[in-house]
Order: sequence, then C-alpha cells, then structure tokens
Amino acid sequence: MTTSSAISELTRVLLDANIIAKPVTRTLLVVGGVPSGFRAFWSRAAEREAQVHMRPRALPPSSVRERFDVLLGPTGTGAERFVGTKGADRQILADAAAAGARFLVTEDVDDYGLDDLASVGISAANSDLFLAARLTRDAYSTVIDLFVERQLNPPTTPAQFHAAIAKNHPRLFAAHADLYEVEPEHGIHSEPEVIFRGARCLRCEQIIADPATIIDGLGPECR
Repeated sequence: MTTSSAISELTRVLLDANIIAKPVTRTLLVVGGVPSGFRAFWSRAAEREAQVHMRPRALPPSSVRERFDVLLGPTGTGAERFVGTKGADRQILADAAAAGARFLVTEDVDDYGLDDLASVGISAANSDLFLAARLTRDAYSTVIDLFVERQLNPPTTPAQFHAAIAKNHPRLFAAHADLYEVEPEHGIHSEPEVIFRGARCLRCEQIIADPATIIDGLGPECR
C-alpha cells in the first residue's frame, strides 16, 4: 500500500468522497494530475464515505487506488477544531491538513468554513473550477484518449467525449474548447453557488492576504 510518506513534491490535492465516487471526474484528476504538476489522493475516511455512495457494480475506490497507484493519505487528528465546517467534512479537512495538501477538491465547497481552511493553508475548490485552472492541454488530451480506448459500447471518438465533458465540466471544456471542432453538450445541472473557498490561489498557490480579492479561485495577480 502506498501511503502519504511517498507523496512527492508535486502539489498535493485531496479528493473529497463525492469526487472519488464520480469516475470521469476522478480519472481526470488522478491520471491528469501528475503531468499537470499535482498529485490527487484521498484518505481512509473519504474512501469509506465514497464507497457508500457508489453504484453497486462500480469499481471500489480501493481497487481504483491500486490500479492508478493513488496515494492513501494519513488520518488527521483534531478534526473538532474545525468548528465552521460541517459534520464528517471536519475529518476530511483534518486528513488534508495532515497530508500537507494545498487544495481540497469537492462538490460541496460551502461545507467547509473559510476560517478553518485558512488556518491550515488549504483552499477548497469545485472540481470543474480546479480542472479548468490546473489541467494542462496534453494531460487533458491523454485522459480523453484513455477513456475513448475503453468506450466499447457504444464506441466514442475523442471529439465526442470532449463534447460530453461539457455536461458536467463546462469550464474545463471551455479551457480546451479548440482541441476539437465540436459544440459542447449542455448539462442539466447549474453550477453551485459557491465554487471556491480559501486563501490560497489556484494558479500561483500563494496565500492571498485578503481572501475576498480572490475571484474564481484566482488572486489579483493571476487573473
């Protein structure tokens, strides 16, 4: 088993349970992360919670971790100190802090308190926002090719898969819109009201003195 002691100097990004349970989003982060300069991983608490919410025939998170050599982070202590964070998410934040993560990718950014995040130097980001800001063109293309190779019924072209990405990741599609000449598919869900919270800029990774100046995850000098 690979543990956090083996985490390299790549930027550490902890995935919340609701991200682990989404195969496409999870693969974009796990496979596309290292060539994009970050390493996505998760903790035992996140893995257990994700397993509860996954479809019966879905590949278990532990098997995904073994297949892609995903690192298993440590279990953090002192979760009760995060009073501005909701319930079980306190442990997830404690795990992220214990692993030295700089970012926490989640579908529920508003479950994490700003003061709690700032106290450990972590920013929480919506998956689409994070991927659009950090996934490189080459990494994105590589992950699309990986999915297409496995799409047998029905077969899918890279352009079709790129268009389908837009349903759940419109920002990511827009960031790489010119990769293929194809119109985006439209999703049925609107973007969450809160997509970023924290004091660390998504791009430069620096702590911004006034978090209120961060817009869509980017500090004043990175916009």
